[in-house]
Amino acid sequence: MDYRTMVNPTYLTAKSTVFMLAVAGNEDAKRMIAGLGLQETLAKRDPSDTLMSEADAKALMTGVTVAIEARYAALSRTLKNDGYKNLLDVACGYTPRAIFCRNNGISYAGLDVPVVAEELQKFADKEGLGKVYHGGDATNAASLTAAADGLEGEVLISCEGLLGYLSLSEFEQFLDGIRQILEKHSGAFVTSDMGVKYDPFATANMSAPEAYEASRKRTMSTSDIYNNGVGRMDREKVKAFIEARGFKVEKLPFYHGDENLSMLQAIPEAWQEKYLELLNNACVWKMTLDSDYAQKPSVSGAEKIEDLTVDYKTSGSVLEMTVIGRVDTISAPAILKVFDECSEGISSVKVKAKELEYISSAGLRTMMIMVKKLGQGNVTLEGASDDVKEIFTVTGFDSVISLL
Repeated sequence: MDYRTMVNPTYLTAKSTVFMLAVAGNEDAKRMIAGLGLQETLAKRDPSDTLMSEADAKALMTGVTVAIEARYAALSRTLKNDGYKNLLDVACGYTPRAIFCRNNGISYAGLDVPVVAEELQKFADKEGLGKVYHGGDATNAASLTAAADGLEGEVLISCEGLLGYLSLSEFEQFLDGIRQILEKHSGAFVTSDMGVKYDPFATANMSAPEAYEASRKRTMSTSDIYNNGVGRMDREKVKAFIEARGFKVEKLPFYHGDENLSMLQAIPEAWQEKYLELLNNACVWKMTLDSDYAQKPSVSGAEKIEDLTVDYKTSGSVLEMTVIGRVDTISAPAILKVFDECSEGISSVKVKAKELEYISSAGLRTMMIMVKKLGQGNVTLEGASDDVKEIFTVTGFDSVISLL
């Protein structure tokens, strides 16, 4: 059993991006689908989704595909126009960016959760791309900097689609890693996650847009995905948060009128008008280090890629786990493995967290898996610091997991 897929369900939805790019006519995406042996049915509508009509499902997919094609084009334009020779693609997912970079003389490093990175590296090996994919966690500064260490010179760091999933505390950890890379390599960090609102693209031409929100919430709940992250927060508050940590924020156009988006050419004119308005109102955020910033932020980030110890014992029907260190995408599967191997005859779990330094959404999801199996009220977190408790409170997980 691969416990990594259980704590990282977003790796399934990440595959939809490459299919959307293929639908938009991206030949590299088509090559990637064939090379990975992916089934195109993954890009089709889930037959169990009865919350919206077929027509609305088509409108939803069309709108999101327009946004995804434009997002891919925006980063391509930045790389070419600004002359960057190194790209660190964080939460790279299943996009053909590595092929694009090879074809344009750009050194590439893609970072994603280990289960995704391993699959992508197999494709990279077939394509002769070299070692370009790295398993890691965006909130783990050590894994971010390790992925960047293979790049020489100024680096452009990109992040597309991740920030809608990061809580504010996770985002702070993420920025710490970005800062360390830019201090060493110089360059910039770009993302459209705060400058593009994807929901309006999805609902622009739906007859019943409320069905989209209901479907989205159901998907997030089923997978225990925290989906009210910084990408959905008030933009000015997020901007102030970034600036308070020593970054300058510049807003750049997301779309240029001369951009040839194939999806726009293939849809009715009335639909085009709505999407063009959304494209023209969107922007890309470019962040660089503020040279005038005097006080370096104090962030309790990761100094090691994997830094977790799990001691455990069973006492009757109770499983007691003592966790020491950091729980994130990389280390969370270790907790799930212990729970699975000890689950027979267990009716409750006590997690002793006095020495738990940090827990990401992957760790929260691991605890929710235990709750779903044992029932609410049967999983407790004991002795956690105020900072760790705050993570549970902000994300709403304190409503189902007892904090003692």
